[in-house]
Amino acid sequence: MLTSPKIIGIPFQRFTIDYIGPINPPSNGNSYILVGTCATTKYAIAKSYKNADARSTVAYLIDIILQFGAIGEIHSDRGLHFTNKLVKDLLKALNINNTYSIAYRPRSQGQTEKFNGTLIDMISHFVQEQPKKWSLYLKYVRFAYNTATNDTTKNTPFYLLHGYNPKSIFDHNFISTETSPEILLELEKLKNIRDELPKLLADRYLKNKKHYDSNKVQVKFKLNEKVLVKDENRKSKFAYRYNGPFKIMKQISDVTYVVEIIKNGQLVNEYKHVSQLKKYKER
Repeated sequence: MLTSPKIIGIPFQRFTIDYIGPINPPSNGNSYILVGTCATTKYAIAKSYKNADARSTVAYLIDIILQFGAIGEIHSDRGLHFTNKLVKDLLKALNINNTYSIAYRPRSQGQTEKFNGTLIDMISHFVQEQPKKWSLYLKYVRFAYNTATNDTTKNTPFYLLHGYNPKSIFDHNFISTETSPEILLELEKLKNIRDELPKLLADRYLKNKKHYDSNKVQVKFKLNEKVLVKDENRKSKFAYRYNGPFKIMKQISDVTYVVEIIKNGQLVNEYKHVSQLKKYKER
């Protein structure tokens, strides 16, 4: 069954970030979406950028910190847009810890990866005929997601972050008949998204569950056991898929191990996901 991720108790104590893109076609000159998710509240923040680089990352983080306060820990992949000196200097100056996911394992991004799929599904649903307008829907989808009940917490991310649920503009008939067409169009976009959201979230949950269940791995490894490690950089489809044998040095969690491998002619310890490992059989 699909298990819930571990939840810690303080908003923005742990914040996971990830880029989506490049998105084709661009929208308003932007080709990327930088997404962040609070581990505690599941509150998601998504903004579009022209480039997926360190400057965009720094601008994004500063905006969030100025709005919500200090972040305890940033978790990301190992892309240069997150490991660049500019980003590290910002985190060091603000005393923010940073951790990285296992290489070639985007699923270790957890909640943010789930939201990414939901975000793409939701935006795609509304821009089929005008794909260049995807950035215009980003704020509506973000608001709708954060005000919808989360399957894990059984609360809305908005409520867990702010302590109350926002008053819906659709709960009261206060929109004047003299409201300008432009405003009515914007309100119609949000209403359509809010109406469609429950079904889209349910479909995404079932998709995530099916994918998780089909990839669930039961194999366990012991300390000092010899294993084969998947070659993520093989240059030919005909090359061996696994290298080794190498030795298990430590178990970090049910799905993460430290393996002693040979890299550039030297023995080094690297974190490996269980799906990157294979039992070694002595001949």
